[in-house]
Amino acid sequence: MFDIESSGGFARSCNPANQVKKLMTTQLETKIRSSLNSLSHSFGSRLATLGFAAAIAFFPPIAVSNASAESTKDPEIKISNSLAGNYLAARIAATDRDTESAAAFYRKAIALDPENIDLKLKGFLAFVGNGDFADGVDLGNKIIEAGSESEIVDLVLSVEDIRKKDWASAERRLSKDWRSAVDRLMAGLVLGWVKLGNDDLSGALKSIDNLNGPAWFDLFVQYHGGLIALVGGDTKDAVKRLTIARDNRAGGQAASDTYLRILAALAQANARTGDLKAAEVSIRDALRRLPQNPIFETMQTQLETNGQLGMPVDNAQMGAAEVFLNLGTAINREGGQQFARIYMQLASTLAPDVDAVSSELAELYDQQGLLLRANGLFAKIGAESPYYRIAQLEMALNLDELGKEEEARSALDQLVATGPDDLILHLSYGAVLARHEKFSDAIGVYEKILKRITNPRRMHWNLYYRQGIAYERTKQWPLAEAAFKKALELFPNQPSVMNYLGYSWVDMDINLQEGLDMIRNAVNLRPNDGYMVDSLGWAYYKLGRMEEAVLELERAVDLRPGDPTINDHLGDAYWKAKRYLEATFQWKHALSLEPIETDIPRIQKKLQVGLDEVEKSELASDEDPNEG
Repeated sequence: MFDIESSGGFARSCNPANQVKKLMTTQLETKIRSSLNSLSHSFGSRLATLGFAAAIAFFPPIAVSNASAESTKDPEIKISNSLAGNYLAARIAATDRDTESAAAFYRKAIALDPENIDLKLKGFLAFVGNGDFADGVDLGNKIIEAGSESEIVDLVLSVEDIRKKDWASAERRLSKDWRSAVDRLMAGLVLGWVKLGNDDLSGALKSIDNLNGPAWFDLFVQYHGGLIALVGGDTKDAVKRLTIARDNRAGGQAASDTYLRILAALAQANARTGDLKAAEVSIRDALRRLPQNPIFETMQTQLETNGQLGMPVDNAQMGAAEVFLNLGTAINREGGQQFARIYMQLASTLAPDVDAVSSELAELYDQQGLLLRANGLFAKIGAESPYYRIAQLEMALNLDELGKEEEARSALDQLVATGPDDLILHLSYGAVLARHEKFSDAIGVYEKILKRITNPRRMHWNLYYRQGIAYERTKQWPLAEAAFKKALELFPNQPSVMNYLGYSWVDMDINLQEGLDMIRNAVNLRPNDGYMVDSLGWAYYKLGRMEEAVLELERAVDLRPGDPTINDHLGDAYWKAKRYLEATFQWKHALSLEPIETDIPRIQKKLQVGLDEVEKSELASDEDPNEG
């Protein structure tokens, strides 16, 4: 089951709202978003362990702006008549992920310097990345006509050939020595589909089988070999190849999205052979990994009702789109957003009405802050699609992030009414409410679904955990403690729950040793989680063990250098350790990191009079019955 807040640092009773808001604001918890899209990331994305990160190292770095491209760009693109001005504007827009503006500026710059091949190549990438495929093809042909060699241009032009069913031209473009491993794999897989489009099943499979490369190649080669055999009519060979792909667990951990599609394809192949039991095993395997996954729930219903399954990939063009979808998704998980977007656009060009493609491209827009464009794609997904509820939920989350809170809540309420047992939905709705500090409302959302769960399982731990946070934030500690304990009963040693419960005990001066042990266990399980290390350091601080507190809080700052609360904690520990100069520096640094507004006066007061005087004043205030 996915961990909606795998960073785990919600609990800071010195100011819990700070950490809650911090982890809920940027794209409304990217953990929610990545989990929603095909609900696939409980596998974990570990492409780097199989060498995939090294394979995409040739991608040029792209700077990432913290602001949404849609929220920062001017409503009107202002084009100048200066070549340098348009070029620089295009580069800045591309850096800000505003491909619409980048394409417009490159278009004008190319008009001012039509013989500049390097400029055309940059414009070409901007056009394709923005979805302006026809303009990209036109510019790509001009680049080729000018005698320039470019692998990415050949790849894009092969997509145009596939659209036109010009298999011979596509094969010529793809049959070359590709320099990078990713391009070699992508071109080789697409070439297999092109040969199948040209009615050469044997040649298609030979092309696939001849692909050699690093270990992470294997899963994609096995999958597409199986798909080509399935579409080509050799169902027996398809089952064999897809079974090998299914058993490639290491590859499946690295490319979790593709692995899910392998399970679906294997179920389809088994159903075609009449082996409905084997098909059911594949579907149940997927649902065991991802309970309530709507795609596999739909397949299960189809199998039980009709005894057969549909074929989302049923021709060569759809197969080529699948290649771009699979590798684009995998590259995106490793941070290659610039090229992932190009590959997703190519998939969308070949399969404009395939919901899986629209959903992935919309997800990429989400990551880049293009929420309106994302919602435009999500809105295309019809009510009959298994992706529909995912899309509607994503749209609601985006509306909330765009500041349309009432519209978002209305949409979420409608989804709850039609999906009272939807776990992802209720967790997401609760996260939205928590983001706005409406914890009482969040409790109501959690209670609605918990009342319907008669036999809680491990997958439900997060509901009780979130319910516990909401109870704690509304000062209902006995109910919060019971909810945290229930979460641990369902998922023993869950780090986030141990961190929150253990810290809360220490902070309230109860169950001190048990609380400290819990936090230590959490840190042992997540040693690089800065928030959990901060909890451990702050627990030592509360217990007066300043040497250990300083050690852990310094490590927490190393892990989360930009967090104002952790820096403030370290300043307090330095002060108690009589390292006054370092304490002052740390508090000043915490202020520079823009802490939440309610924390600022206390930090400023510590800088003026020191921590000891602040604590004396707070103690006197607490003891004065007339205060406040």
